[in-house]
Amino acid sequence: MPAAVDHDEKREAIARIAADLIAERGLDAATIRQVAAAAGYSTTVVTHYFASKRALLLAAYRLAAESTQRRVGALAADCSSNPLSRLEILLPIDEEGRRAWRVYLQYWPLADHDDELAAEQRWWSANGLSLIRTALWQACPEIEDIDGKATIALSTLLGIAIQATFDPEAWPPNRQRKTWHTHCLLLLTKR
Repeated sequence: MPAAVDHDEKREAIARIAADLIAERGLDAATIRQVAAAAGYSTTVVTHYFASKRALLLAAYRLAAESTQRRVGALAADCSSNPLSRLEILLPIDEEGRRAWRVYLQYWPLADHDDELAAEQRWWSANGLSLIRTALWQACPEIEDIDGKATIALSTLLGIAIQATFDPEAWPPNRQRKTWHTHCLLLLTKR
């Protein structure tokens, strides 16, 4: 009798391989054929789980975003740490963070012409904004203009992450953290 297959697990494993290929070599590396070869499957197995390359790319994007969300959630459970320091995990300060940003940035040009992907990116940006708003409030409950400051914080995180992804030597983790903390101090002022 053949072993039972966990289809959700296999689908996620294939999406993870696609995300790895995207992080290493860009979107063009994540063809059905290349993902199948990297997974050790036939293309038929991959197309059983993903009807098209687009479906595979969307699953890889979501997997990277959900992985980052889980990392933030795990740190948020640690109530003893500074709420704004916990958001450092959104920066490319470790290999998993760098990988996520390399994947994430590959999708920006696509989202400009793909309504579904643009909506997906807007949702994840709104989610990030919500995480930042919560962290700001936890750090300073009397903060004024929390929405405006959360937007500035998100822009700061994006700016640091983009620079660190494309110029990691100039933006090592300690510089990313220092820049983030400097901006956090400015954001927490009561004006």
